[in-house]
Parts: sequence; structure tokens; C-alpha cells
Amino acid sequence: FGGSPDYSGVSTSRTLMLRELTELLAVVPADAIPADYRRAIVDDNILLKPSVGTRAKTYSFLRGRFALDPTVPAFSLLRFLWSHNDASQPMLALLVAMLRDAFLRATAPFVAAATPGQVVNSPVFAQVILEALPELLSEKTLKSTSENITSTYRQSGHLECGRICTRAQVEPTPASATMALLFATLEGRTGQALFDSEWVK
Repeated sequence: FGGSPDYSGVSTSRTLMLRELTELLAVVPADAIPADYRRAIVDDNILLKPSVGTRAKTYSFLRGRFALDPTVPAFSLLRFLWSHNDASQPMLALLVAMLRDAFLRATAPFVAAATPGQVVNSPVFAQVILEALPELLSEKTLKSTSENITSTYRQSGHLECGRICTRAQVEPTPASATMALLFATLEGRTGQALFDSEWVK
């Protein structure tokens, strides 16, 4: 469907990249092929990156995050639901990113269980990752990954960050609920069990 069991997730190097994705999908038509996304980012520089190397890296990370390929069902669904409601977009982006990034996926149960107002920061995420996926990251990479994941949840609306970051209440939309429920079916869930999945939580 477009998910990945790999542990070399984009979160080791980048955040959710919501701004880049939003700007990209505003320009590239829904019926585009993968080459069109690469052309827009690398050749046309629609994301206004300062060098060809940076453009190429941005394309690579966005492709790792979201596939940028209509033959990949998760991305096709993202594009279908994207224009239904702007408020859905951060959650849709998060769900697809989570499907494709094991480190981000490992933090989902903790975020779902956190109560509004609870302090959630990068050291907390570092510990969550270390417990879920031990000995996979160096200390330096673990630190940067946890910082990127903190920013990812801020972009998705799950965290409010000022001097400290705290859990925020997220309002679901029909589009985000649709994607979450569909992802839950990929685990073989049906009926009421769909609502017990981490995707829906």
C-alpha cells in the first residue's frame, strides 16, 4: 500500500516537511507522474532552494516521506483527500509519513496516550525511540531524530511549542478519519476493532 518497515526513516534527517508538501501539491496537478514532481522541485525550483544539491536532497526526502507516485496507494489517497479540507492536511501528511517511517510510527502510542497539556519534548521522544527500537541509532542521530519528530508533531498540530512543548488536542476531520480507518484495515481490523488501532487513536 506504500508503507515501509525500514528503520532508515526520513525522521533521522528531516521533519514532517509539511510546508514543502503543501507548496508542491499546490503547483503540481493531481494527475502528475513521478517525473513531474522531480522536475518541479529540482529543475523548476518551486520550493526556492538555494542550490541544485539542496533541491535534489529535498526531492529525495519528500519522496521518502510521501512517495510522490500515484501508483502508490497511500500517496494516491493523500492526493484524493488533500483538497477536501485544508484543516485535514497536517493530519493526512502525518498519517502517510507514519506509514512510511518506523521511527515516527514508534512514537505514535506515546503521543496518543499523552494528555492535553502534558510536557512532550525531544528528550522524551529520544527515550521512547530508544525503548521501542534499541541500538539502531547513534547518540547523535537519536538526538537529531527526536528533535525532528518533535517538530513533526508540532506541524501536525499534536504539540504546542513555546518555551516548552505540550500535548495539544487535535480535531479530526472526515478526511483524516477516512485515512486512519483505511490504514487500520491494513492491519486486518474490522468493525469496532478499527477504532482501537493506533492510526485512529
